[in-house]
Amino acid sequence: MAGFLILITDDEPMQRELLEEYLKLSHYRVIHAKDGNQCLEMMQQHEPDLVLLDIQMPGMDGFATLTQIRKIPAIADTPVLFLSSLDRQHLKVKGLELGADDYITKPFHPPELLARVKASLRRTMRYRKTEGLMAGDLANVALTDLLQSMELGAKTAAIRLEGMKANIYLEDGALVHASMGPFTGENALERMFLMEKGPFKVQFDQLPEDLPKGSTPLMAVLMNVLAEVDEINAHINRMSKVPVSLEPGPAWDDPPGLKDLMTEPPTPLRDLTALMGGSLKENLLAVVDAVKKGKLKPSKPRSSA
Repeated sequence: MAGFLILITDDEPMQRELLEEYLKLSHYRVIHAKDGNQCLEMMQQHEPDLVLLDIQMPGMDGFATLTQIRKIPAIADTPVLFLSSLDRQHLKVKGLELGADDYITKPFHPPELLARVKASLRRTMRYRKTEGLMAGDLANVALTDLLQSMELGAKTAAIRLEGMKANIYLEDGALVHASMGPFTGENALERMFLMEKGPFKVQFDQLPEDLPKGSTPLMAVLMNVLAEVDEINAHINRMSKVPVSLEPGPAWDDPPGLKDLMTEPPTPLRDLTALMGGSLKENLLAVVDAVKKGKLKPSKPRSSA
């Protein structure tokens, strides 16, 4: 599950774990540093999109760490949010003057923290590049990144996933409708994330008039969808004996649900699982059973002309 990468820098392990839990619930990726020196090292290694930085740390404190961050060209523009129990006006002023993007005091309310994180991410170059992307390919831009940029910017957009003949419609960053062939809603999104391939186009501020009324917070839907897809991918990765691509075998007799999906064999295992009519788990079991019975067989590499 790919998303914006956030580096938590705090000498208290429990505080890092608590912050990680909040952030992962909103589908951010998280890495940790225990002090200022490690923070600088990890920033240059991993290039996080944002840093949550404690002030009171042994050795190099948060202020000194931020000063060093702003001196290193490769990471100087990274948003930094101070997160401190020191609720003193002059320290807030000092932090902002040093180049911090925000100053949040502990204890904090998770919704407020997440709102301030989102506000800072909206100002990043990565967000602006993704926001302005009118066309691209899922080989270069993860579907999660694309949708999260829409949610962060509260965008109204119609996203056409041409390689999967699928559509996602958003209004003010919330999910209005998703479709892929006969599938809609979460069923459609699960299949999109399982296949995740091909070009896409984004049309901002324009939605079809016949869409269903109402919307759902996008990240709430994606948490359920991605949990299901992660489980299916884990099963597929463990099934090393099942070939990546399949074609009809000698016992082929049009197994129910597969007949119309093998018109252009070989067909990738994930595609078959996504395109069949049952749940993803049921589909995967059906495909594996078809392999065992000889109805499907491993595809042979196509020789180049």
